Amino acid sequence: MNTVFRAFVATAFCRSTIAVFRTFAIALLAVMFGLCQGEAQAQVMTPFRISGGGSAPQGLSLIPLTPTLHSAVGQATRLGNYLGHGTLELTAFTGPTTAQFRSGSPFVFVAANGDRLAFTYGDTTNGAAAPGEIALLPQSDGSFVAVLVAEFNPVPSLSTGRFAKVIGGSITMTWATEPFFIQGTSTTPFAYTWEGQGSLEFQTSNP
Repeated sequence: MNTVFRAFVATAFCRSTIAVFRTFAIALLAVMFGLCQGEAQAQVMTPFRISGGGSAPQGLSLIPLTPTLHSAVGQATRLGNYLGHGTLELTAFTGPTTAQFRSGSPFVFVAANGDRLAFTYGDTTNGAAAPGEIALLPQSDGSFVAVLVAEFNPVPSLSTGRFAKVIGGSITMTWATEPFFIQGTSTTPFAYTWEGQGSLEFQTSNP
């Protein structure tokens, strides 16, 4: 009987241990799942569309890494009406009428109430997949128009107000300029229009 009793106790103990372990494992998985779900819910991607236009009042420098001021006004998702400014610089020529470019300094969009949303563009150190691309199209009068395409990526540290919780995103922007002439190492001043779309990533709560 003692032998049978010991076997019974051993079996019961094993079953109890397995049950406790199973309960602990399930509880641990539930906690991990909850944490992962919480992290997923802490970040949200929102669509972003933008349009508008502006000017480069000093033209565009054709000397690589020389910043050129440009500004814009228009409308965008969450921004509403905006104005903004930044600088652009060529980084390398890729052909007789083509080149790569990036932002020399972030372009900062300012909403009507003063909230700021800052971006770099064509900057591979801030998330862009590649530098921006510019192509010059000759016109019959000797002038050129330019088409520019670049990926815009937010700069969270420079974004404020309703954009203070922006932590990432990607906007593909296409620009088209009015005709301009090349004079020496720069162009004459020109106006441009642009539009883009993509998404912004917001931190909705503390991780």
